Amino acid sequence: MRVTTPAKTASVPVPFNRAQRVVLDALMDLLIPASRDGRMPAARTLGLYNDVSAMRPAVRALFDAGLADLDERALRAHGVPFARVESVAAQGIVDGLRHEASAFIQGFMTQTAGRYVAHPVVMPLIGLEARPMWPKGNVVAEGDWSLLDGVKRREKFYRKV
Repeated sequence: MRVTTPAKTASVPVPFNRAQRVVLDALMDLLIPASRDGRMPAARTLGLYNDVSAMRPAVRALFDAGLADLDERALRAHGVPFARVESVAAQGIVDGLRHEASAFIQGFMTQTAGRYVAHPVVMPLIGLEARPMWPKGNVVAEGDWSLLDGVKRREKFYRKV
């Protein structure tokens, strides 16, 4: 794996380019394919990465480097880009990265699973109402406020302005 220094990311989010999308889609197919009964959609069909505005620049740089690394590994091992590698072999490449504790694979799995579960098409399919958590909100049980007593007794360490 080549080690690169992440480039400075522009303040305006830049969508993934076509080559990156091809690798990203192939990777999503491995992580969350459509269910056999057709009830649950494949991750790639939901446009999970169409809006990258919520993606932190450091995460985006990790994705840029990780997607390029997947293609390089596939070319070295199989002579074709990652998206054209047969699924069992592609899974082997991903498993190798997972075994190396690749920050990209970990980040990809977290980002993709989170975006998938929160997608308005998927939420009702898993028994959740397709809506933001607020303004309806959720009931939070009253906690034990005495746990803060030690903090309340501490000497003030701030300056009043």
